Amino acid sequence: MKKLILGTDANGKVDYGIPFVDLSDGHSISMAAAATATLTVPSEATKALIQIQPGATVWVGPSAITGPTASFATQDADINPTLRDVQDVSTLHFLAVDAAEIKVSFYE
Repeated sequence: MKKLILGTDANGKVDYGIPFVDLSDGHSISMAAAATATLTVPSEATKALIQIQPGATVWVGPSAITGPTASFATQDADINPTLRDVQDVSTLHFLAVDAAEIKVSFYE
């Protein structure tokens, strides 16, 4: 698993690039609308880069997700997150509001 180092390149210059992951650390799924899925977080992973198809709405969180209702309720999931700290997370949970292609890459 590659280390995710953001901020500077090897020469000390500002670099906002994110490296491609090794094949075993990248996961993709094609989800139907209203579908749910789970993905086990590798034990050495500290960050997850989550890429969601543009125009789709996907809830992602560290525990089972129930869809939103007409009144506010507690929720630990986020809508369309990009980069998350997963150091203390064992499983990511997904709820696709719309059909969506999703890619998750894990980094140290």
